[in-house]
Amino acid sequence: MTGTPARPDEEGPAPFTADDYAARMRQAAESAAAAGLDGLLIAPGPDLVWLTGYRPVETERLTLLVLRPGHDPALVVPTLEAPDAAKAAGGPALTLRDWTDGKDPYETAAALLGSAGRYGISDNAWALHLLGLRERLPDAGHVALTRALPMLRAVKDTAELDRMAAAGAAADATYEEILKVPFAGRREREVSEP
Repeated sequence: MTGTPARPDEEGPAPFTADDYAARMRQAAESAAAAGLDGLLIAPGPDLVWLTGYRPVETERLTLLVLRPGHDPALVVPTLEAPDAAKAAGGPALTLRDWTDGKDPYETAAALLGSAGRYGISDNAWALHLLGLRERLPDAGHVALTRALPMLRAVKDTAELDRMAAAGAAADATYEEILKVPFAGRREREVSEP
């Protein structure tokens, strides 16, 4: 692991920026092309957070990041959630395609995709959404993201390694502080009191 861990009394690494997220999305789209895919369809979950910094509220409404080589990243999102998506750290790197109740979100998503093609889709995507996309684009194929790109989030860049080192250093420092707290003969409530 590279990077210098931050000491507990120092500031940690700088937050991820829109440029960091843009680079991740670009790399993911390039990895998709190298794997023979026409793009990636990213549902809410760890992949969406890692790629955009956006953690939407859990809902049955379609939220979908569309990454295609040679195209700007686009996030299909309910109109009510669009302001939160725009405020996410990676929001400036995204083109938002919002949809309102009464409109077909799958048509919105389908307009961002080719009529045929093979797409990696998040393993945690709801079947409802995959079926909705398949109805609009019956000639498109889909493959689970972990099968198509199993190393997508596994390979860490320098910024991620620095943050992991800082988190490890903070955990180590906390452990050292915990060792100083006398536990024997005390109730849990007593230990938790200042």
